[in-house]
Amino acid sequence: MNFLELQVTLSFCVIFLLRMLGMFMILPVLSKYGMYLDGANKFLIGFSMGTYGIAQIIFQIPFGILSDKYGRKEMILIGLFMFFLGNFISANVHSIWGLIIGRFLQGSGAISGVCMAFLTDLIREKHHIKSIAAIGISFAVSFLIAMVSGPLIVKFFGFFSIFWISSFASIMCIIIFYFLIPYSKKITLKKNNTYYSYNQVFQFIFEKNNFRSYLGIFFLHFLLMINFMMIPNQFELSGLSLNDHWKVYLSTILISFFILSLFISYCKYKYILENIIEICIFLIFFSEVIFLVIQNNLLFLIISLQIFFISFNFLEVFLPSYLSKKSLNNYKGSIMSIYSTSQFLGISFGGILGGWLYSVFNFSQMFLFQIFIIILWFLFSVICKK
Repeated sequence: MNFLELQVTLSFCVIFLLRMLGMFMILPVLSKYGMYLDGANKFLIGFSMGTYGIAQIIFQIPFGILSDKYGRKEMILIGLFMFFLGNFISANVHSIWGLIIGRFLQGSGAISGVCMAFLTDLIREKHHIKSIAAIGISFAVSFLIAMVSGPLIVKFFGFFSIFWISSFASIMCIIIFYFLIPYSKKITLKKNNTYYSYNQVFQFIFEKNNFRSYLGIFFLHFLLMINFMMIPNQFELSGLSLNDHWKVYLSTILISFFILSLFISYCKYKYILENIIEICIFLIFFSEVIFLVIQNNLLFLIISLQIFFISFNFLEVFLPSYLSKKSLNNYKGSIMSIYSTSQFLGISFGGILGGWLYSVFNFSQMFLFQIFIIILWFLFSVICKK
């Protein structure tokens, strides 16, 4: 990477880290401290957690379409401002409905897809995977910091201090983005006299290889949500205390990123690179088979989780990289936003359907269901690839 590409990548990493830190810090404390808000009950607490994802699903694609027409930087700045506004409202309105409105406004700044499109506009294609991997690492780091710092911040400074910290982080994101991220020289619709019919646009956006990535990220996060309804209980049944779960998650995530960085740096085998998505799907299948067959052996559970996280993080990097590589610049914002919407749909469906299935099925039946989904995913991926 040259200096400008490194500056852009690091700036986006800091922006994603600060933005997601504000989102993740609330997760370990909301169910407990949210009950003290005016009008709060368990359903509304759950709704306040889910309303962020609902807003993301609603606004990802409109932000992508508008970024193709009016420019990426302008739309990202608007999205960051909406995130700030949501945090500011949440910090000042001490009721559950104020929190719900604030969370919805946070989610309405749905710029993940636009950011990924803008990043690939500014970085040369040969460095896309490295840049996207760096963003993935910033997500993991923000999650780990938030899980530890969230409860401590609430303990010493109070529940609403999280939203004030998130508001400050939002302002920092706006400043970093405005001054350190240049405008893209890639052609967008507002600078291009070439327009396509709606039918052509639909064909571009839902071309088979693009659809492969949409389905891939949907199934990946669908399985993630279902897995984490069962894995914590499996660990406890195998003798691992709930207080020690974070050690397993931390070590497996760090090892998976280490392996990913080695792979990106040194793997030159064309066959592996061309088939990495199908290879990762097979590894996820293998990890679920281990979960199914050996349910109460702690060592094998950790090995299975390690295989899952390696495959998960590889796909988190390679799916958007392949998508951006094959996308028309004119519609890259729309395409990446559909990709992000598919991700949030996977999270939502995985959470809702997984919760229902978990109340009806036992562990073995849940893992069998996941294995069936993985087989479907593999077949869809192979068909779309041809």
